[in-house]
Amino acid sequence: MEIKVCVGTTCHLLGSSALVEAINELPEELKTKITLKYSTCFDTCHGDMKPPIVMIDGTLNDDMNPEKIKRIIREKLGVEGK
Repeated sequence: MEIKVCVGTTCHLLGSSALVEAINELPEELKTKITLKYSTCFDTCHGDMKPPIVMIDGTLNDDMNPEKIKRIIREKLGVEGK
């Protein structure tokens, strides 16, 4: 799974660092299945998408928070409660 977290100014100010922290706090068996990358901007938060923005396997996700990103990761990896 490839995750790109926007670390541009707006996303940074609205919590993208907390998303990175949440990913880094996942159990090791989940983290080994994730490639974490950073983007300076996806250029989407001036339209319909609300920052912070994260791209997961090519799909943009908006209005992200730590709980939401962990839920999406667990769903995509087919695991519960880890």
